[in-house]
Amino acid sequence: MTIQEQRTSDHDDDVITEVSEAEFREAAYAALDRLGLTYAQLRDMARRRDFSSAQAQSLWVSIGGALDL
Repeated sequence: MTIQEQRTSDHDDDVITEVSEAEFREAAYAALDRLGLTYAQLRDMARRRDFSSAQAQSLWVSIGGALDL
């Protein structure tokens, strides 16, 4: 993954990393693959508020609704 920009924020311990849409999409699919889920399955879990794991819920917080995967 190529980092397009990395900078610090107003807080000393925060780092903001910006990636392209393609890189975001690639990372999202890789995370879904690691969990053995499709985006549709993850979206359904979110709709029902019943995630198969803490990792699935965390992934939804990270990517949910951000892209139409």
